[in-house]
Amino acid sequence: MPSKRRLAKPALVLVAFAVLALAISACAVFKEGSLKLSQPGGIGSVRVHFELCTAPEGEPDICGPNEDSGQGQYVLAISVPKGAVPPATITAAPVAGGAPIVYARNDQVAQTFSEMVAADGGQWPPAGHDGIGYLSAVFTEEEGETREWIVDADFGLPAGADGGPYAGPFGIAIGTGWRQVNEAQPADRPVKCWVPDISEPPEEDEAICVFNEEGKVVETGTSDLKIAAPAQGSAYVGGKATLAFPMAFASTATTLPIFNLAAVSTLPGAKVELPSPIFTPGTPDPTTRRSPDASGQVVVTVPKSAKPGLYDVTLTATTAGGGTVSQVAKLRVTKPKIRLGKVKLNKAKGTAILFVKVPAAGTLTVSGKNVARAKRKAKAAKTLKVPIKPKGKAKSLLSEDGKAKVKAKVTFKPASGAAVTKSKSITLKKNLAG
Repeated sequence: MPSKRRLAKPALVLVAFAVLALAISACAVFKEGSLKLSQPGGIGSVRVHFELCTAPEGEPDICGPNEDSGQGQYVLAISVPKGAVPPATITAAPVAGGAPIVYARNDQVAQTFSEMVAADGGQWPPAGHDGIGYLSAVFTEEEGETREWIVDADFGLPAGADGGPYAGPFGIAIGTGWRQVNEAQPADRPVKCWVPDISEPPEEDEAICVFNEEGKVVETGTSDLKIAAPAQGSAYVGGKATLAFPMAFASTATTLPIFNLAAVSTLPGAKVELPSPIFTPGTPDPTTRRSPDASGQVVVTVPKSAKPGLYDVTLTATTAGGGTVSQVAKLRVTKPKIRLGKVKLNKAKGTAILFVKVPAAGTLTVSGKNVARAKRKAKAAKTLKVPIKPKGKAKSLLSEDGKAKVKAKVTFKPASGAAVTKSKSITLKKNLAG
């Protein structure tokens, strides 16, 4: 969606000097109309595309033989939304032979473009933008050769105003230029744009800098998905855990992407399932550009052979265009711990009550060779009172001797997870009639 916004009026005056600039350089010039923005992955980085070509002197609208020879450097200035992530280098790839033009980040280039516009009473970069500068490696001009180059550079989206997804649109304005390199003008000298003045032509050490597309800010709608990490999950060995990843989506794009979800875990042997493997964002609010919040659920089944520990669970959302976003959650795997407490004897009946503290919902069972089987259920962590009743030989001993030692086997089976067992020796006592 091209924007009608432009740079401050004085910057337009700079465009009027483009013909003069071409007459001086006539090397690789920006092809007007070639600037295009897109978001190939449906989310993620914005691709900035434009083209360069050699042009005859005085004819900036056509590609033709280069009329220069010698060495030079190219400059590139791009304004992007604040917080966007620029690439460290940009390469102009040759279309049909010849050398590439390789640009590297250079903050001074952005500064000199800003100073050039300020000298004419304007402002660059535009409000809400950062100015990003690049300077090429030394490039050898080939007189008489017609060359073309294509630039495709990816810029990462900034974060949203609240740290959430960036709604867009993403806009840029672009400036290009050239300067000589020779023994008297080395490649490592400071970059300085010539401030156009009809009465004063540029000095040999100055760069010819112009804004392209008449300084217009060109925009494209974008989409962005943020997946947050849920709170640390927990599961018992042999149990299950459901992790809900908060998902926030924002967009100004014409078509919203659909996401395929996938999940993996570092827990060996774990079964990882997605109740819904497709995420379709809701219609964005026209004011905030945000879709209703959603979550991606991941169900992890812990094998009975798992070792207790902390494991990663990763959720990844992928678009048809290959855009991906991932988030990692933590899952703590443990074995349930039961605590066998005090024993309260009932000497009148020859029985006892065993106090057992359980860590979660589940079923507690007491059994043993000479212990009557008994069950108690818990809906949450609590202390259960379990009856210890003798049977068989222990019951006979109580009747004869007034005491009997039994070994109670205490098993706790959590609502989700493998059972654990502990044992406790208890001496039952019974008052005998005198």
